[in-house]
Amino acid sequence: MELTVKLYGKLRKYRPDTAPGAPHHSFSLTVADNAEVATVAAQLGIDMGFVAGTAVNGESVQFDTPLQDGDQISLFPPTAGGDEADMHIFIAGIMQATRMDDQIESQNYRVQITEALQKQLPQAQITDPWALNPGSVNYVEEQARHTFITNTNRAGDADLLIAYLPQPSMGTAMEMWEAFKGGAYIIAITPYKHHWSVRFTAQEIWPDLESFIGLLENGRFTQETLPKIRAYRNQVDD
Repeated sequence: MELTVKLYGKLRKYRPDTAPGAPHHSFSLTVADNAEVATVAAQLGIDMGFVAGTAVNGESVQFDTPLQDGDQISLFPPTAGGDEADMHIFIAGIMQATRMDDQIESQNYRVQITEALQKQLPQAQITDPWALNPGSVNYVEEQARHTFITNTNRAGDADLLIAYLPQPSMGTAMEMWEAFKGGAYIIAITPYKHHWSVRFTAQEIWPDLESFIGLLENGRFTQETLPKIRAYRNQVDD
């Protein structure tokens, strides 16, 4: 029988590669006639321990609920409700930028953003590609390729992506695009507010790092920005 399935939050990474549409869109799935809700998760490769809630045709159900042809199934992860304390934040930004050699620009901005975020959201999951791979500039070709692709994919799993772009950056633009496709709220810190890769992916644009750090330190981030992020994520999920 044929079902319509919608995955929320971090479960979207289990969406079949062959399914048309964006990661937050519903897709069709063919299952056996005696399938239950748990069958859908298993067929997609999702461990039920990662599923916090399920719904059939808009009604909350148990994992062993039997399904009918044409049912609409929703699977929710533990953080799909917008709990800001558990959100995944990805820090994107310049590394090589416009350099023509094999060196990188200062990465101190990542430390500043991370420390300011941790004071406001101590339980947030923060992914900083440079902190994970501080020696990546010296990686051999295959290791560098794997690191680049893995980190770009991680951006697609974020709830919030913060992109620091005092200069153009091809890698950051790719991370922003992956985050945009994944339904993340994107904050760009850049003077390049007219560039299309910024205009058409970012929900907020700040002119410089000092202004954005000030937003975090004066409490306006938790008071004003977090509700915007939550509302945007809920809108994308709907």
